[in-house]
Amino acid sequence: MSRALNAVVMLQIAAVASLSAQRVPPWQVRGDTSGAPSGCSAATGIAAIDAWFVAFQNADSSFIVRVTAVRRGFVFSTGKFTPSDAFVSAHTLPELLSYARTRARAREHIAVQEVTFNGWRGDGLEFGPIYFRRTADDLGNRALLGVGKGEYWCGQGISVLNTAPRPTGDPGPRR
Repeated sequence: MSRALNAVVMLQIAAVASLSAQRVPPWQVRGDTSGAPSGCSAATGIAAIDAWFVAFQNADSSFIVRVTAVRRGFVFSTGKFTPSDAFVSAHTLPELLSYARTRARAREHIAVQEVTFNGWRGDGLEFGPIYFRRTADDLGNRALLGVGKGEYWCGQGISVLNTAPRPTGDPGPRR
């Protein structure tokens, strides 16, 4: 049963990847993506990262489920970008979907700028830093710079995504 479910999830992510493959991600890919385990690829991980942010911004619950490693267990967290912003930590799908819906109501937009990959460790493709720009109606009138780290789990989706404001002194993405 577990293998069949893995195969279904892999097909769903492959479908997302094929849709994303029609365009190059609008962000820079850097670092080490070599050493993928059998049946996995960095291209699928890259597509899953891209798809996760699209799903989150649209608060699309069925899409979020497809690109998040729900069966493995996941963690999503974000720091406070403004004094009125909230620190959020989500370990369950209802927590993540509730936060996504809240952010969609504020017309949140996250533009990924660059992702540095740190290689495969088992079935996980680790990445970080991930640099992005964040805007929303309730975050002020200028884009806020963010940084994070995460992991794509082969055949299951994003298993870790931690984000925070980019600290002073962090030069951000390479040009």
